Amino acid sequence: MSIIGMVSDVKVSRRERYAAQTCEAVLGSAKTLFVSKGFDATSVDEIADLAQASKGAVYHHFRDKQAIFTELFRASQEAVTAKVIEAMPSVAEEPWAKVQTAIRLFLHGYVADDDARALLRQVVSVLGWDRVRELNEQQTLPFLRATLENFVANGYARPVPIEATVELFFSMFYNAVLFITDAKDPDKASTEVETVIFCALEGLKPSP
Repeated sequence: MSIIGMVSDVKVSRRERYAAQTCEAVLGSAKTLFVSKGFDATSVDEIADLAQASKGAVYHHFRDKQAIFTELFRASQEAVTAKVIEAMPSVAEEPWAKVQTAIRLFLHGYVADDDARALLRQVVSVLGWDRVRELNEQQTLPFLRATLENFVANGYARPVPIEATVELFFSMFYNAVLFITDAKDPDKASTEVETVIFCALEGLKPSP
């Protein structure tokens, strides 16, 4: 490689690194403002100022304010889900007990994360239900579907209609998290919805 080519590669690398840092700063600033002030009360100018970036730099990375919120919401969901997935291999329990542990970890992920609750509280009004549903189709629904298919195939669950069951339980999980999000005492709310969910799961178990 020529000296000119090496210099060019260094410049590109620095440019990419700076772009990544700017993007991270924009997301961090937007999250701070969305959580503290709310989406509607936050302007792109405020995000740019807090990120110490130009307004043009914000729009270089994100089409609009909704796109920023979408990325933050997706990341918050992934963070909660990742903690559940990381913990599961170390859980030495029978299948249904393992599911209960996963649900408990999922619910407490929102109890422990004030920012995730703040974003979830706003998501439908910001993105609309169709977009929220689309995001969950990429993340939560495949996990629910795969788990139920595995349980039915191995005789751990009754031979229920997969899609109908996934839809109903997804709605229950989503509303459970909303209940936690709106509660004055998220920890107590988590315990309450956990009890209801576990009762509902009993109906999926095959007869003795």
